Amino acid sequence: MAVPLLQKRNTIHIVFFASIFLITQITGLLLSLVICFILKDFTWGFLRMALENSFMLGLALVGSCTIAQRFALQMKPVYIALISFSLLLGSCIISFFIVFFSEPTVFIYYDRGAEAFLFVNFLFIVALYIIGSGSIMYREIMVEKEKAIGTERFLKNQMEMKLLSSRINPHFLFNTLNMILNLLKQPEKAETAILNLSDLLRENLEHSNKLSIPVAQEIENAEKYLEIQKLRFAERLVYDIKLDAQFPIPPLIVQPLVENCIKHNIQNGPPLTIEIRVFTDDDRNCISIIDSNKGVLPSMLNLGQGLTITKKRVENSNGTFVIQNGGIEISFKNAASLEQQ
Repeated sequence: MAVPLLQKRNTIHIVFFASIFLITQITGLLLSLVICFILKDFTWGFLRMALENSFMLGLALVGSCTIAQRFALQMKPVYIALISFSLLLGSCIISFFIVFFSEPTVFIYYDRGAEAFLFVNFLFIVALYIIGSGSIMYREIMVEKEKAIGTERFLKNQMEMKLLSSRINPHFLFNTLNMILNLLKQPEKAETAILNLSDLLRENLEHSNKLSIPVAQEIENAEKYLEIQKLRFAERLVYDIKLDAQFPIPPLIVQPLVENCIKHNIQNGPPLTIEIRVFTDDDRNCISIIDSNKGVLPSMLNLGQGLTITKKRVENSNGTFVIQNGGIEISFKNAASLEQQ
């Protein structure tokens, strides 16, 4: 996305520079015609002299505005103004000698008109430079401020994401250790649970500094968690996972939601079935998590940390978190949709 933005910015600069150059040419032509009209005398030599002078000063103006744009954030404005004014003044002097030697008769027989044109045209170019360079420097400063604010927001967002994630990990570890404690009378199951737990902890440690991981890895971690819980609840817990898409997501998003399903529903009624679906719907990558009790309600968001923190992390990653039909659907815009924006 940065490349299209940079191309758009460069295009704006090119259009701006081309516009001010065109303005100088049109103004020079009109000014020469106005002077001819006032003096009631018209010569083609005077018109050629005016266009040559406007062309050189137009190039100098574009160069001065380019300097203002390139060094707006690296030099003090007074230094940029001095350099640019020197460029304009030097171009004006060079232009004077060029037009003097190319059209000497104009200065001999049309001296008042030529002098008036050169003076007024130079003042107009200086005024146009002040307006143009001022707008360019203001825009560059504002763009840089927006970048700084955007970077600050990004860093703040990532810090918040890590803090929220770190609040989930101890909660999961506490519940899992309690479950293993209940399995100590069954050594084989306890050993399997410990091995799965060690794998999960290793994965979480490796992913702690990552902004995103493949959804397949996240689903694999959730499946390991479900295998641990399956050891405890046996036939009372059934799960079904369908992975039909591949895309990146923030780590530790699915597991807390699965944990929430088990925590609130495993003790009630018939065996609990948890369904996890990963799919693509139009321009969005989706993850659906629902259990057979379908008991997840929007009002539950503020009752515990699991749902609330996960919702916050999804939203911080520009995703959507929706509770509907007793289940949860998480979605993110896919890469093609983001590129179009």
